[in-house]
Amino acid sequence: MFFDPKMQLVWVDGPLEKLDAFIENCCVDGKRVHPARALDHMSASAGYAALNEENPWGPLVEQIEALDKGFEIPVVEPTLADGRAQGTRDYLADLQARLETHRKDRDLLEKQLEICTKGAESFAHFSTLDVPVELTQQCEYVKIRFGRLPKRGYAMLQKDFTSDPCILFVPCSEDDKALWGVYFAPKKDAARVDGIFSEAFFERIRLPGAAGTPEQIVKNLQKNIDILNSEIAEVNGQMARLWNEEKWKVAGIYASVCSLARLFELRRCAAVRGAHFFYCVWVAQPDIPAFTESCASVGGLNIAQDMVLPMRRWKQENPEQ
Repeated sequence: MFFDPKMQLVWVDGPLEKLDAFIENCCVDGKRVHPARALDHMSASAGYAALNEENPWGPLVEQIEALDKGFEIPVVEPTLADGRAQGTRDYLADLQARLETHRKDRDLLEKQLEICTKGAESFAHFSTLDVPVELTQQCEYVKIRFGRLPKRGYAMLQKDFTSDPCILFVPCSEDDKALWGVYFAPKKDAARVDGIFSEAFFERIRLPGAAGTPEQIVKNLQKNIDILNSEIAEVNGQMARLWNEEKWKVAGIYASVCSLARLFELRRCAAVRGAHFFYCVWVAQPDIPAFTESCASVGGLNIAQDMVLPMRRWKQENPEQ
């Protein structure tokens, strides 16, 4: 018949200075030892309180996770000494600064790329206009508007304003729904003409400053786009090379710090009064000798066995374990 071991609540107490050593040496086996909140099993009149401390390892975990934006931290077995090694925080800060320098360079290049790309897309709609753009901004008597005119709006203009000499729209390109082009308005009639084109749903586009015809501008912008893409690829390559050189060291520190953060959280299970702590864990009865031996290796700890629960009932009462 299958033997279903019973779970026993075991109390451990000792000097507060031994708490971390006890947790690291006796409570890290999640399959064998299950810490419980000591105050849940104590009388409030005993005068013990829970430790309410900020986890010192949490910010370091977040700092390392911020390092790997766009990269992946390899999974390694934790060695607690890696996170506690002298100079670890300075090393991570230096690596973060180096990566951040590359990221700032890339962000600047990507912003320039976005400007050039949007500019090229805007000017491309007017590439058939064989007039330097800068000249259109120097007209003394005529206002020139670049933009998008829905085809239904264009049809309205052709129907209702063919006899109006001030309504002149020059298409440069088109898609399924609209025409891209320019219209000209004498300055004295600009407000009226702008109103008519507004009724035709004309969407004005304010082109960025540039010199040359739209076709020439697009070619120049495309050259800039190619250069920027090459520079972005170079920065990405520098970041990748740096990360590949450091990722295994970072992985060891990360695994260690995550473990230290989890161990520190286990301090919250303790009940403390003055310089003394009480701790309780659930242990399967066959594993109690091994647990007792690990406590003895820490030294200065007292152990007492408490209530016993059948395994099935214990699992029902502790579903998260």
